[in-house]
Formats: sequence, C-alpha cells, structure tokens
Amino acid sequence: MINLNSLIVKNIEKLAQECKITLKKSARKPDKIKTILNAGIPEDKLKQLYEKYFNEQSAVKPGSITTANRLKLIEDQIKFMMTKIDEFDVKLANLRSPDSSIDTNDILDIKNVIKSKILPGKSITVDELLNIKGLNKFTRDLIYKAVMDLVDEEIFDVSEGNSKNKIQGYIGRLIRR
Repeated sequence: MINLNSLIVKNIEKLAQECKITLKKSARKPDKIKTILNAGIPEDKLKQLYEKYFNEQSAVKPGSITTANRLKLIEDQIKFMMTKIDEFDVKLANLRSPDSSIDTNDILDIKNVIKSKILPGKSITVDELLNIKGLNKFTRDLIYKAVMDLVDEEIFDVSEGNSKNKIQGYIGRLIRR
C-alpha cells in the first residue's frame, strides 16, 4: 500500500482527477487519501502517479524562492534595518547633545539662585520658581535644565503640583532636601 501523505493536497487532487475520482472540496487531506485508496486503482498505476506528482512537487521551479534564498533576503533586510537604526541613533544623539550656545556659567548661576531662594525642607511650585527675580534674565529652557541638574544631583525632590507650568510634563513642585 502506497503512503500518499507526503503529497500536498493540490497534487492529491490532481492524482484523483487523473484517476477520475471526485473528491469533496471540503474534505480533509486524510479523507481524500482514504477515498483514493478505496477506489480500487491498481497498485502499479497508483505508484506511477504518486511518483509523478511527488517528483513534480519536489522539483524546484526556476524563479521559486528556496529556504536559502529566503534566509539571504531576510539577512539583507535586517542589515538594511540595522543601518537605518544606526543612522537614526546618530541623528537622535545629535538632537540630544547639549547646545553649544548654553553657557555653563548661566546654569551655575541659576542653580545658585534657586538653592539660595529655596531653603532645605521648603517647597516651591514651578510657577513660583519662574517668578523669582534673579531668574528673569534667563530663558525658561535654561531654568528647566538647571532644575533637572539639581534633581539629578539629589538636591531637590519632585512631585506633581498645582502649577500651570510643568517640567517634562509632570513636575509641578520642587522640594528641597
């Protein structure tokens, strides 16, 4: 008895059509094989048709993509994506790099003003911070940068607060440690 399981469904249907056997379209592969085997086709003819369709499905058609070709294509796509990610990282790093126009002395001045106006244990909203007289001459972005430096240096704790102005979208209150 020939094992037709190695044939794909399309070739099983071709084999049945060549033997003038009608198969239900909705039938599953094992049911189609069972129908063919129970049709009483001579063993040698069935073997010949099996070999014909097995060889047909085994032969690699020109232009068809083999597993090795698919793998090569995927590797090329990954290389391309990695180069794009690297380019993006470089652009992002350039955007994140500190402005050369920012004077570090200005940031130090801002930090000193903030530390002198807010004593340990006291807190201030960002709105109140922006209204401190000594900070009027500095830009808001420079003040925010100085505040984030003070937070990184663990001089201030932050929380959401009742402030119209927020630093990084959520910091509304600064608490001096």
